[in-house]
Amino acid sequence: MKNENCSIEPSATRPPSRHANPFATCWTRPGAIPFQFPPGVNAESLVAELAAADWWGEILGPHGSGKSALLETLKPHFTAAGRSVATISLRDGQRRVPSRFLGKSLASSRPLVIIDGYEQLSWLSRRLLRWRCRRASAGLLVTSHEATGLPLLFRMRPSLELAEQLVSMLTAQIPSPIAAAAVAASHACHGSNLREFFFALYDRHEALAGVARTAMRTPAKRPA
Repeated sequence: MKNENCSIEPSATRPPSRHANPFATCWTRPGAIPFQFPPGVNAESLVAELAAADWWGEILGPHGSGKSALLETLKPHFTAAGRSVATISLRDGQRRVPSRFLGKSLASSRPLVIIDGYEQLSWLSRRLLRWRCRRASAGLLVTSHEATGLPLLFRMRPSLELAEQLVSMLTAQIPSPIAAAAVAASHACHGSNLREFFFALYDRHEALAGVARTAMRTPAKRPA
């Protein structure tokens, strides 16, 4: 049964300026927040690990756990290492990699093909993709919800501590009336899905801000 605490009534007011809500999509989308690496791991170490695996690897984690955010952080480092990065994010039900994208990617110098949402591909498409990358001496990095058989580069494990750290970063510039208990409750509801976690905090921030605005507009009653 769904936890009732997960349901937040959306604000009835007009959509706010992005500068009024720290959990607006512009602040939380992949690449907007610096990826927070666990102790002992950084972008340079992951690039070195991928290079040691002949530039083949997988990033694993459930939906919304930050895989795309990690890719955005790593891309400049791949380019700095001399790789020609080509990325595609697959939509739900997209069973094949577009041949035009793959052909153009493999024709570049020292290509590194990145497939975000690799689990969407059919078994045959995966096999063909690997064969073409091997034939072109190209790197292949994928994100997936489940193991793909490629060398594991990183596994996403968004903890409450990480969620609290991200909230602290977001609210440093744009304050929010959301209490720590509400952050913990949202994380309990949405677990590793940070995307839904931020959506819930966006709605709660709007609800609390709306209450505060209403209270400011309501004149105080005079004593009888």
